[in-house]
Amino acid sequence: QRPGEKKEEIGNYLQKLRKENNLTQEQVAEKLYVSSRSISRWENARTMPDLDYLMDLAKLYGVTIDQIL
Repeated sequence: QRPGEKKEEIGNYLQKLRKENNLTQEQVAEKLYVSSRSISRWENARTMPDLDYLMDLAKLYGVTIDQIL
């Protein structure tokens, strides 16, 4: 894998999960008490959510952290 490729995969997967759950970035941001800019950065692989947010995202989307990672 080239550098950053795994981060891109995770971002793409987070976006896929959000869309499958018919949620906007703003709606996810509200549920996690973060800015919609944070959600965008995670989905575009600019930054990664920390472990606490990964747990919240997994719970929100009904998946495990391992599935996200």
